[in-house]
Amino acid sequence: MVGETKPKTPRSNLVAWLAVPLLALPLGLALGRFALIRLDQRRAESLAEDELAKPQPRPQAYGVLGGIRLEQGRVAEALPLLQAAAGWEAAQGRDTRDSLGLAQAQILGAAQGLSNASKAAAGAALAQAERLAGPLSPGKRAQTYFSAGMFWRQLGQKDKALQDLRLAVSLQPDDWVDLGPEGGREKTQGLAGYYQKMLAAAEQD
Repeated sequence: MVGETKPKTPRSNLVAWLAVPLLALPLGLALGRFALIRLDQRRAESLAEDELAKPQPRPQAYGVLGGIRLEQGRVAEALPLLQAAAGWEAAQGRDTRDSLGLAQAQILGAAQGLSNASKAAAGAALAQAERLAGPLSPGKRAQTYFSAGMFWRQLGQKDKALQDLRLAVSLQPDDWVDLGPEGGREKTQGLAGYYQKMLAAAEQD
């Protein structure tokens, strides 16, 4: 359930938007990055819509469009897209972003009274994300646990929130994000401090 420093595709640009809090960036960089992400988001939306219009679309398109619809506040449209994306993600076992996106959509949908959304379903999506995080790189695990912790906090599950936020802080002791052998290491200024700040806030709840 918002950066990366070297987006390569519309999908990776969307991940940068969703995965790392924009507030973790210095203000000047954040404003410039915001405009670029918006431009890339429009391009990604068009590509995903075209892909999903095909008889046999690539599964990744569900997560891309679902994430965009969620960002646009179109939760009812985002839910089935992210449900499909999270199912494919669970079968692949290589990421957590769609499971986290589904959790966020379930939380928002439950607050809006949507019949196909619930806090219980949000918790199930978070549990799936936590399970899938195990074999991922330290940076991706930290991002997953941080996001999951924040969502657990929204759900009023303090113990689970603190557990995940503490894991995120332990995995992200500085601003260098370890993305594993293929992704390398990228620096996000202020990221570790932001994680620590959110953990401290959750401890005060």
